[in-house]
Amino acid sequence: MSDADRVPPVPAVLRLVQMVVLGRWRATGEDLYRELVHLLEPAPGKEILISGCGDGVTAEWIARRTRAAVTGVDPSAERIGRAEARRRAIAIPPSLTYQQAALDDLPHETAVFDGSVGEPVLAAADDPARAVAELVRVTKPMGPVVLLQPTWSSDIAMGARELLVERLGLRPHLLVEWKQMLRDAGVVDIQVQDWTSGGPGASATRSTGSRAALETHLNWRQKVQIAGRAWRRWGWREARGAVERETTLLRELSRERSIGFQLIKGVKWPHAILSSS
Repeated sequence: MSDADRVPPVPAVLRLVQMVVLGRWRATGEDLYRELVHLLEPAPGKEILISGCGDGVTAEWIARRTRAAVTGVDPSAERIGRAEARRRAIAIPPSLTYQQAALDDLPHETAVFDGSVGEPVLAAADDPARAVAELVRVTKPMGPVVLLQPTWSSDIAMGARELLVERLGLRPHLLVEWKQMLRDAGVVDIQVQDWTSGGPGASATRSTGSRAALETHLNWRQKVQIAGRAWRRWGWREARGAVERETTLLRELSRERSIGFQLIKGVKWPHAILSSS
């Protein structure tokens, strides 16, 4: 990647990319969360961990509807602050708690949670394989482990991938890589659900509608901000190229399968604890 490609994007562009990529998945709404509840079987008396909880949307939904004890962990103090603010603003069960901690070094004893979830923020960890291993470590034997993760599509060129990583703030992996991380951590019976288009049972109409709602374009103010940053550093020619790169990236991301979203579920094998000791 050239120096011009590394012009720091304006915050508005970062938000647009995150909305297009993560927003398409979140548009599945309660369908995804109901599937999570089905797989985790949370209930009063059970403890669930949400690793990479972000603003706490997933943790909050599970806690409110199942009354399980839900713990959300995220490395960002800002995101944890927003999650805590949400919890205080509305009637959330006291069984929902948040912690700021590195995802590849969770502050919990081994085998304490009945089930665990790794959200997309996990893909931003310095060592995602270790973050997956930590997620498995703190889960009880035979407990479900679920990853909700973005996956690369073969349609995205390598250069565009690096731009996406910079703007999204996390690095997707191939599906086979996520599955291997789980296997290496001691997870068996791995099953995959493709939520790229809104889940296994999504209709074509709903998928098309969600995609159309999430397509977005740069407005003139955003283009001026992008060009201004590049112009101050490299001149007018590179400024025009910077706008074209951002526009092309957003156009690529607006395609339904430019990047995949997978729900990957497995079970912690009891002997995983023995093999790690």
